[in-house]
Amino acid sequence: MGKKATNHEVTLKTQETYTLLTTGYSRGNIVRMLSEKWGCSERQVDNYIAKARTLLEEDARMARPAWLAEALGRLRTYESAAHAKGQYSVAIQSIQTQAKLIGLDA
Repeated sequence: MGKKATNHEVTLKTQETYTLLTTGYSRGNIVRMLSEKWGCSERQVDNYIAKARTLLEEDARMARPAWLAEALGRLRTYESAAHAKGQYSVAIQSIQTQAKLIGLDA
């Protein structure tokens, strides 16, 4: 029997599983990837998938104002990065999307 994972390792594996689920990986692919990278058994991976799905459910319960605030924050980051790279059309598109989200596009 292998050594028990630390809380930090469990968190890392759960977060990696969360990312894989949100990017469309199947259970079989996740089992294979975590087995190769971390030496996890199929049963361990199923536990990480269950924990990751709980996180997904919590994210889905996010209230609209919180989601909107996060989306606007990301768009401001994109706008700033595009401006810094001289990609002004991308920056303008980000501003327009922000305006749509808050209802100023009319």
